[in-house]
Amino acid sequence: MSLALFSNDPFVGSLDRVVGRMLNDFGMPTVLATGSGQRAAPPAGHLHLPTDIVETDKAFELTADAPGMSPEDLKVELNEGVLTMSGKRSVARDDKDASGKVWRSERTSYSFSRSFALPENAAPEGISATMDKGVLKVTVPKTEPAPKAEPKRITITAA
Repeated sequence: MSLALFSNDPFVGSLDRVVGRMLNDFGMPTVLATGSGQRAAPPAGHLHLPTDIVETDKAFELTADAPGMSPEDLKVELNEGVLTMSGKRSVARDDKDASGKVWRSERTSYSFSRSFALPENAAPEGISATMDKGVLKVTVPKTEPAPKAEPKRITITAA
């Protein structure tokens, strides 16, 4: 299994999640598994953070743009095999600045949260995250896959 998008949206039905995970397992990734095959819009004030995922020989690398944020505004957490990147940016709003009335204010406060189910060959103890010029990079090292057990033949005896 590869690194897969994980959605904990309470409005997505359990059947949609099962079908979405099954399609991901078969190499047909879905976006938030809405059941309709369309991208689910994030809630108001909640930014959809586009994330690149690159698999190298030694690690999975997740890279996301987080403009205007500092490392203190971001969180990277691992819980039960699910890696979550989240953050919040607040913009102070004043009706007036030092020189007078504000005519236009397009900057906004927002938050984001993206979750990814880690594959079996991920090494959770070695996860690291860096921030450089508004770009968050999370590195998830790989481990050697556990050897698969050989099938054991059971002898059938007459009763």
